[in-house]
Amino acid sequence: MSLLRSSLKLGLSKRLLVRSTNLNKLPLFQYRSYATEKKTDEYKSILNDDLLSKAGLNEDDIKSDKQSSSEKAYEDEFGQPKKRRNNTKSSIDKKKERYAKLFWFSILGGSIAGCAYLCRDWDPILEKEFYNQDENGFDSPTKIFKRLNKRLNGVTDVFNEPAYNDLLPDPMPEPYRHPLTLVLELDDLLVHSTWDYKTGWKTAKRPGVDYFLGYLSQYYEIVIFSKSSMAFAENTVSKLDPYHAFITYSLFREACRSQDGKIIKDLSLMNRDLGKLIIIDPDQSCYSMQPENAIPIEKWDGSKDDQLIRLIPFLEYLATQPIKDVRPILSSFKSSSNDISTEFQIRESKLREQWELKQQQLNNSNVFTNLLGIPPTRRKMPLDSIREVGQQNYLNMYNYLKENGEKLLKEEQEKTKEMLADQKLTLEKLVTEGMPTAEDIAKQQAAAALQDKQ
Repeated sequence: MSLLRSSLKLGLSKRLLVRSTNLNKLPLFQYRSYATEKKTDEYKSILNDDLLSKAGLNEDDIKSDKQSSSEKAYEDEFGQPKKRRNNTKSSIDKKKERYAKLFWFSILGGSIAGCAYLCRDWDPILEKEFYNQDENGFDSPTKIFKRLNKRLNGVTDVFNEPAYNDLLPDPMPEPYRHPLTLVLELDDLLVHSTWDYKTGWKTAKRPGVDYFLGYLSQYYEIVIFSKSSMAFAENTVSKLDPYHAFITYSLFREACRSQDGKIIKDLSLMNRDLGKLIIIDPDQSCYSMQPENAIPIEKWDGSKDDQLIRLIPFLEYLATQPIKDVRPILSSFKSSSNDISTEFQIRESKLREQWELKQQQLNNSNVFTNLLGIPPTRRKMPLDSIREVGQQNYLNMYNYLKENGEKLLKEEQEKTKEMLADQKLTLEKLVTEGMPTAEDIAKQQAAAALQDKQ
């Protein structure tokens, strides 16, 4: 053994000596290349591929063993992979997750409790409209579903119904009250709006709309009932009547019903007698609940026409006659193949012929005037007299507004501020007492007028 060791040492020393001598025999540039070679910090294992192969081991087998051992560390006793826990979450993140879970669980619990509450039996006192004794009980799923469905529909109907049951305040007292109420649509009847990329929105007034509103305001309580939202239509209404002299009230989309995707104007909520109310609207679905109160008319597309002017004689006739209910008269005109304005012209011409014939018979029957040679007196037809008075009143009102319109508008604004200051209109008073009625406002204005005279 000692001999073997000594021989091994001797052979190793010879090899080292040979290598050192060979290194000294190298050229200078080659020797310097070893000196200037960059040192790498990478770790190289002594166990290279040759040594491992001689030992009977393979590097791929070692890597696969390491990988399998790492995978086994994350497997349970059934061979299923374990879920690694993320232990890097902060306490704030954990609180957020906890609160989110509580939030969703509370919503789920509230929804279940709300559905259970909506499935309760009908109350004969509090729910008179829906009460049905046959639908009470929990013995049948259909009864429970009917109660739930009706109550859910009652909740959604709040968004499809008008905000108030009385859309207009009480009528004015008798000296200031108009005989009839005229409800007018805004879009495609009085104005027409168009839009393009260059100029944007443009709104045009229908020919004769100023004369139509000004002339009929002496006979009718004019109400603009637009199916557009208040945010878009209010500015247009104020430009149609800048002095607040013609249009009495304005209603918008918020006062309409919504049914099957259609907008409906319920005239029964206007707080007016339906026998004294007329609506003009180009959309038939808007007055589908009270078609007997409507005057049909085509949509205006922005072209020149005289349809509004042609309607004035008929509307003037209705307002100046002692009519208790306008609905039978409107239905008699609708039965004709002509439109209402054309049919009224035909009937008026017949009345005029009868009037002329009657006047001629009266003149011929008066023998005394014929013997004396006195020319017969020609009397005006009542419609002509009414029309002359109406036109004169319109001219007087037009000239008065032209001279004093701005002054009246400023006085109205000042009186409104003073009235609100005197009433001390607060949020609490609005909730408890509501807005002042038209009669209250008229009384206050009359009292203020008396004070001014004194």
